[in-house]
Amino acid sequence: MKKKFILLLFGLLLFTVRQSIGQNPEQQVDSGFVKKPVFISVLNIRPVTLNKQRILFSLQAEYPEYYKYFNPQSGKTERISESTALNEAYYFGHIVYGFNDQINLFAILPMTSIHHYSPSATIIGKGFGDFVLGGIYSLVESKNFENSLTSSITIGFPTGKFKNIGPNNYPLGLGAYKFKGDVTGLHRFKNLDMMYSVYYEYRTNNSQGLNIGDEAGAYITFQKQIKTNYGNFGLEGGAYSSWNFKDKKSGTYIPHTDDYSANLFVGAWYNYLKDFDIRVGIPYSIYQNKSWLTKYEVSIQLDYYFDLKKTK
Repeated sequence: MKKKFILLLFGLLLFTVRQSIGQNPEQQVDSGFVKKPVFISVLNIRPVTLNKQRILFSLQAEYPEYYKYFNPQSGKTERISESTALNEAYYFGHIVYGFNDQINLFAILPMTSIHHYSPSATIIGKGFGDFVLGGIYSLVESKNFENSLTSSITIGFPTGKFKNIGPNNYPLGLGAYKFKGDVTGLHRFKNLDMMYSVYYEYRTNNSQGLNIGDEAGAYITFQKQIKTNYGNFGLEGGAYSSWNFKDKKSGTYIPHTDDYSANLFVGAWYNYLKDFDIRVGIPYSIYQNKSWLTKYEVSIQLDYYFDLKKTK
């Protein structure tokens, strides 16, 4: 029933963005300088850099819901028993700083994650994850932001606990350095905005001789921004996929550790007083190869912008 509901929402969104008529966000004049319009997906795709000395604080929460798992003993994907609880929650902060109009610097701080599996061996993990630093460079930024293209480089540090944990504990990090590169773009149609992104993440060996497989993925989303007397709203929908390569131990691949998935999602957001946004998204897995299968995931995000210095 939930699957039909999610697919119905996705279909209604596609119909709405085709039929609705509204204005795209244009450059806004505030305090004597021109602000770039904000384009952000509920999946945190950001195809336009911030202005110089402009800062974004973002708080994000993710609540996945699982319904199948890969059983390595049988080699099959099996449904989870109704008596089994798989509860997870991820909370993290995202800070972006406009070094100049073309270059942004950012940091991602995983504030806490919670994992609770029962009634079989209860596994609990609670604490900080892997800290991330990165930079974004604007490659293309056309007039009126009809097209935009950015590229970013990200470095993840092994700050999350992954070793010396008990059998009933959950690792909070990979114990490895991660190097991620991506290209993210924007194309604005008459009544619709399209955002897209592709990425690849390389991961080093950790101190236990384990190499968690690299990851690649792609996103595409269509967003409709609607201006009303009650504030600015947005609807969006799209798809994304990811591919985790096999893990390796001492140079040898570990069976059943690769995974790839395809997902649809719908989302909405509300803009308050120009510089505050709340975003809610519901991704839904339509296919996954192995490991845990996510039936759906609720994503919540709060964004707040401010300027260090007003430019006249």
